[in-house]
Amino acid sequence: MTIHTISRRSLAKLGLGMAATAGLTVLPGGLVGAASGSEPERDLSSSESALAASLQKAYSFLDTMMDAYAQGQTLRLTQSYSDQIGLESTAFVYDNAVAINAFLLRRQGDDVARAQVLGNAILYAQQNDAIGDGRVRQAYFVNQPDANGVFVAPALFPFFFLGSATGDMCWSGIALVQLFLRTRNHNFLNGAIKLGQWVVNNTLSNVGAGGFTFGVDAGNNKLTFKSTEHNIDAFTLFTMLAQATGDHSWLTQAQSARTFLVSMFNAAGGFFWTGTTGDGVTVNPFPIPEDVNTWSYLALLDKDFAASLDWAKTNLATTDTPQNVNSSVAAGTVRISGVTFTNFAQKPPIVNNNFAPSDPFSSAPDPGAVWLEGTAHLAAALLTRELSPDKDIPGFDGDRNTAHQLLLNIRGAQATQGTGQTVAGKPITAGTGVVAASSELNTGFGFSYKPNLHIGATGWYAIAGLGGNPFQPGLVRDRF
Repeated sequence: MTIHTISRRSLAKLGLGMAATAGLTVLPGGLVGAASGSEPERDLSSSESALAASLQKAYSFLDTMMDAYAQGQTLRLTQSYSDQIGLESTAFVYDNAVAINAFLLRRQGDDVARAQVLGNAILYAQQNDAIGDGRVRQAYFVNQPDANGVFVAPALFPFFFLGSATGDMCWSGIALVQLFLRTRNHNFLNGAIKLGQWVVNNTLSNVGAGGFTFGVDAGNNKLTFKSTEHNIDAFTLFTMLAQATGDHSWLTQAQSARTFLVSMFNAAGGFFWTGTTGDGVTVNPFPIPEDVNTWSYLALLDKDFAASLDWAKTNLATTDTPQNVNSSVAAGTVRISGVTFTNFAQKPPIVNNNFAPSDPFSSAPDPGAVWLEGTAHLAAALLTRELSPDKDIPGFDGDRNTAHQLLLNIRGAQATQGTGQTVAGKPITAGTGVVAASSELNTGFGFSYKPNLHIGATGWYAIAGLGGNPFQPGLVRDRF
């Protein structure tokens, strides 16, 4: 069975095989990384084959995680991380939405069937929540069946992941719309409509630049600050709903989200701010995250804001090596390069104390840790933009070449990181999944990403490797 990778559409433009020798990859701008554990790539066919094999392994990991507690058509969500992270069987709805998109993009074997099982599990959660107002929760436990034999239960003690963030609701809705577009099952579209209505009814803002607030916490208290990332998600969901339903009133909501997004763009710096403080007006200036600066392009496809990709690939660039302080990179690995979560780690320690743990439950971070999921975001966005080498910023050789180097580094991390980890107490085959971060990564938002295998990071690697864009209907790789 053949995977159609990014090479399916003029792979030769990538110049594959020219930048990789003896497993070493060199990112433009002087960043050096390693496709560790992989053979030297000296021609087009070997590079295409190696990426295809790596993506097959990524999908094998997604299957393994999904089948940890139940198999076949049994309704269930997928545990987000390997056991070693200590979150028990927690399945975050965002991660499962990413997995749905990854399955729908490849469309091989039972991929679409798996996507439908996950989508139906989201619908089940939506329909059986005690509040019953159309939302889903941030996460669920998935290790035991309920009275109906469904592996979805409230994530109560000790985590109480009971809040409903706008971004999570929108990503769940986006996944359901994508399922509807593929299957024409109106149950998926109806579920997405209910999620969209909940977002409008509970988070629409009439202060500042408008847009949508963060959501509600576990106690159902409104969170009045605004997230740029969440408004990207809202713009996408409402635009998709308008297209899928023919109800153009959704475009009014999409425009509200877009107006807020535009207000968050710092034209002088070429990046998007993270959002606002609790008043819904005052800009939160620090830290500046990767996702808003890549997802914004994937969603808007607007060249007026495309500089945010260049900001991300330069200002958030980082390299992790076994010699880094607090590094988890495997001994013998040359290095892993990509981007970090925010510019928090790039600030001097005297300002940031960025060697300190982010919270009482995290370890001391490696300021050079690579966020593998975010590195895949950037690769996907660059493959969508496809800026030619002659139009790229100094030190870079075009979006396709840069994206390919990022994918090589993720592939290197896949081959070397996360060995010996388990799901439901059972070993995960080494070299299949992608860890969330190469080492402990302090995000600057009071939590850390860790070197644990993650369906979100792996799903995004699959999406980027296949040239997909989950922010567009049908997951197509549209451009401006």
